[in-house]
Amino acid sequence: MSDTIPTVKLKKNLRKSILQGHPWLYLDALDLPKNLNSAKLCKVIDNKKNFVCWGMFCPNSPIAVRVLSLKKMSPGTTDYSENLSKALALRQKIISQETNCFRLVNGEGDLMPGLICDVYNDLAVLQFDGSDPYSFWDRDFIADWLLKHLEVKSVFYKPRHDSATKPQTWGESLDASLIRVKENNIHFFVDCESGQKTGFFLDQRDNRKYVKHIARDTKLLNLFSYSGGFSVYAGVGGAQSVTSVDIADGALKLAEKNWLENGLSKEKHKVECADVFEYSTQYQQKYDVVICDPPSLAKSEKQKPLAIEKYKELFSNAADLVKTNGHLVLSSCSSHISFDDFYEIVIAALSSSRKRGQILRFNGQGFDHPYPHVCSQLRYLKFMDLVIYD
Repeated sequence: MSDTIPTVKLKKNLRKSILQGHPWLYLDALDLPKNLNSAKLCKVIDNKKNFVCWGMFCPNSPIAVRVLSLKKMSPGTTDYSENLSKALALRQKIISQETNCFRLVNGEGDLMPGLICDVYNDLAVLQFDGSDPYSFWDRDFIADWLLKHLEVKSVFYKPRHDSATKPQTWGESLDASLIRVKENNIHFFVDCESGQKTGFFLDQRDNRKYVKHIARDTKLLNLFSYSGGFSVYAGVGGAQSVTSVDIADGALKLAEKNWLENGLSKEKHKVECADVFEYSTQYQQKYDVVICDPPSLAKSEKQKPLAIEKYKELFSNAADLVKTNGHLVLSSCSSHISFDDFYEIVIAALSSSRKRGQILRFNGQGFDHPYPHVCSQLRYLKFMDLVIYD
């Protein structure tokens, strides 16, 4: 079998980095055999022809090889089953009567590069980080494992917005457009079919719980509210009033549904369908808490400089809407914006709005979104709460 597996040679001395756990090899670091033009298992050697690792060759990505295993034997379904079992064991501290939605597989962070699996009660949702992981991974094998080892009735493959692939379902056919879940004993309806990502931003679970604790007796503004995650937590936490602002009318309707599903007073929740960039400059009312959690503004390194300027503008405008001694809650999910970048953006934004801040919390993603310790790029979520002073 090893004779049929292509061999990729390192042009750069990256053995130490790989053995430390870095999951990626870029194209310029490799000497590739000819006619290697499809996603497949490959063997990586150094310039002395010594074995380094097994990887997934990705012809359609700048990341040409994603590391799969450092073992001498080539990986197969037994290894992948073990990785899935380890991922499930790690999440046992989340799964409970209070929480039945979580990320089961976080790609490289769970030794399953390019594979995402989020669980929403009875439904497991699969996504792949590009066409190469989609082609490489045996979707039937993964779906069969999930149906056997999880308390789910259905597995749903959701194509990314830029994918030419079609949705696929294994097991029962559930209505993926309206899945009811619990998170910290708070109820949500999730649209896994048409919603953003796999349907809900599970990585913000701990940060939503934090917002619940600071929301009591406040008037709160949630910018880029989507389906109302932060809004509902604030309502459950005892906010006097919550305003949810998003450009997507469908998301706001779901936010209203989620609000009422938790027994909250309809009069305490207001929705505004608007472009947040315009709304944040035109609205003059001040709030005790302002949350600004935009979608990724930098989807590539090339977009990063412009994205930084947009973040500065947004966060400065958001700061202007906060009462003195109120909370400004800021977040970014872009992997191209580092924690240091984010910190500098906040400094520039507050300087622009002539405010000062006291940082109470600077956090990231929940522990069901792990990442290799030598790959800080996969520590993508930034979340900061500041008390704002004039």
